Amino acid sequence: MAARFCTEHSLAAGEPLAGWGAHQARNVLIRWPKAKWRHSLRIAADMDEATEAAIGRVVEAGWRVNLIDRKGAGTDRIGAFVFPGALAFDLAPDDLPAFLGAVTGGVAALARFRPRPASRPLVLCCTHGKHDRCCAKWGFAVYQALAKSPEAGDFDIWEVTHLGGCRLSAGVLVLPAMRKYGRVCPSDAPALLDTERRGLPYLPCYRGASHLPPPAQVAEVTGLRHLAAEGIRGTALVQETGPALYAVTVRGAVAEIRVEPGETFSYGACTDLHARKPLEPTTVWRGTLAGSTSPGTGRPDASHPDPQSERKTDDPPDPRHPAGAWRRTRRCTGLRARAARLRPCGGRNLHPGRPAAHRVAAR
Repeated sequence: MAARFCTEHSLAAGEPLAGWGAHQARNVLIRWPKAKWRHSLRIAADMDEATEAAIGRVVEAGWRVNLIDRKGAGTDRIGAFVFPGALAFDLAPDDLPAFLGAVTGGVAALARFRPRPASRPLVLCCTHGKHDRCCAKWGFAVYQALAKSPEAGDFDIWEVTHLGGCRLSAGVLVLPAMRKYGRVCPSDAPALLDTERRGLPYLPCYRGASHLPPPAQVAEVTGLRHLAAEGIRGTALVQETGPALYAVTVRGAVAEIRVEPGETFSYGACTDLHARKPLEPTTVWRGTLAGSTSPGTGRPDASHPDPQSERKTDDPPDPRHPAGAWRRTRRCTGLRARAARLRPCGGRNLHPGRPAAHRVAAR
């Protein structure tokens, strides 16, 4: 059975989720009607030339510009956000080019646009179907689940244009925490928001800290999952301690993680899949537990053997699915079932020595 979506192909290829958490630190978000979005993540169909030019200058200065929208948002004013700083703005449409021109000048330059602190963390779910079909098919259902979740009142939840990694749909970004998620399913929404409300990453879908390089992201995610299985939860300090070795510290407990490179073959977008472009190898990283110490002892923690020590970083210790499989009841069952039919193993990469991606690519 051929994959119809790049997300399905990525799943079938056994591509790990951890290591794909990168995102620009400086962000401008502009509310713009979704009906006017086009393929670009930052330019809408009805933008005037002055606004387009101003956006271009902001991007050239090293900022990322995304469009956001949600049902019920007014059209007579333009909402905008600037991160870092978590500043919110309510702009007259004619002021948008001047506002964008002031972004690169910092808080002082933005003062005349009456910034106010963003009252709640932003949760952005990519639903940008004009950029990639996966973001419409998987992303909108997740956005609806997030918006309807009982925990939604603690957050400002928006649809957003392209966040990167369409093959990892549904994609979610939380600001100002700068935590990026992938392969989020509608039933993840309450747990993701509850975990973020406590200031922690939601591990089943976490892609890694945006400020770390990919190998360190993989070490972070692997270490967090191991320590969470031991009942130790928190944010992590990640330190490289040797060739391919990292120490992940949470509340005094340390997980030593070995990170090794590998390759997968997957399509970056649905357009590449439908055009049958040649598959090219992508370097990915996989983490395994090399050792751990208990808080305050400095000694290996032998009292709690880790049943997940050989589990790869793309197969998390989630109690909702057993070791060696990742079928999650009522969690994107259609996508998972279809991806399972695309490869013999029927689940995530269950053969660490033989990446599933190579089996797919060989067909």
